[in-house]
Amino acid sequence: MERMQVLKDNLSVIEKVVPRGSEIIYLDYPLHLNVGDLLILKGAEQFFKENDYKVITRHSDHTSMNFVEKTDSIPEHVVIVLHGGGNFGDLYPAHQRLREAVVKKYRNNQVVILPQTVHFKDKANLLKSGAIFKQHPNLTIFCRDTNSEAILKEHFCDNVFLCPDMAQSLWNVFPQQKSGDIKQKAMWMIRRDIEKTDLSALGAEADPNNFVDWHDICTDADRRFMKFMHLFEKLNRKIPGNLFPTNTMWYQYTDKLVDRVNQRFMSHDSVITSRMHGHILCCLLKMNTQLIDNSYGKNSGYYESWTKGVPGCELVKL
Repeated sequence: MERMQVLKDNLSVIEKVVPRGSEIIYLDYPLHLNVGDLLILKGAEQFFKENDYKVITRHSDHTSMNFVEKTDSIPEHVVIVLHGGGNFGDLYPAHQRLREAVVKKYRNNQVVILPQTVHFKDKANLLKSGAIFKQHPNLTIFCRDTNSEAILKEHFCDNVFLCPDMAQSLWNVFPQQKSGDIKQKAMWMIRRDIEKTDLSALGAEADPNNFVDWHDICTDADRRFMKFMHLFEKLNRKIPGNLFPTNTMWYQYTDKLVDRVNQRFMSHDSVITSRMHGHILCCLLKMNTQLIDNSYGKNSGYYESWTKGVPGCELVKL
């Protein structure tokens, strides 16, 4: 069986915790233009659809905390599902505060955190957060690598399971590259944010003038649309009745955005990237990719756990 199909099948570990047909609330989905997070979102929704989950309500990273603060109780049979990714820890504190608020408030509900990578810079932050999570009686955390698994089992909860990234559920949903698609040489897709990597070991070959990141691939029109969505969500919080259907508008817009990104990727003969989801997207599109680690080992951890053995994939050692 093809390795990518095996990875998609491995997501079934979630179904053992959240049975087919469950009613769920989905929190912290990305209303921003990190396309990697959007791929996780699209993959999660594909998984929900394939497992007949009934999503009662969805709330973005801009509205989830407001939902938690204003919602005192949720029917006990409803599972609270939190978005996956690489923001479990103290690098992105707003997301961690939301998760802590959920496990503090909804002790009568099953809480599930979709596959995450864990990283804390400060041990004190890890211990403080872990003490909060330990108090929840029905919490499950999925994680994307063995290092995260060890941290979570020691400090956060007993129900921890290794699982591929949710974007893997998009296998055979996206198009796959054909020779006629290729019009350009390799694309260098390199992080510029707090997880960026020192690439000096690669020498002149790694020319920053040729680097792109998600920000460069997204357009000013994308950024304007996102700002309108942020404004509409603010208005929805102030005006009763959910006047603007931001979930629907954002989902439809980002479907087109992801299609556009897919076409751009497939126009290159390969992608050299320090973005985990640049790498995963290449795997989904059946493209050649070289993966460079991020600042703290997230990418290499994922490669060793899951995508090693996918045809055309290589981990670059710096």
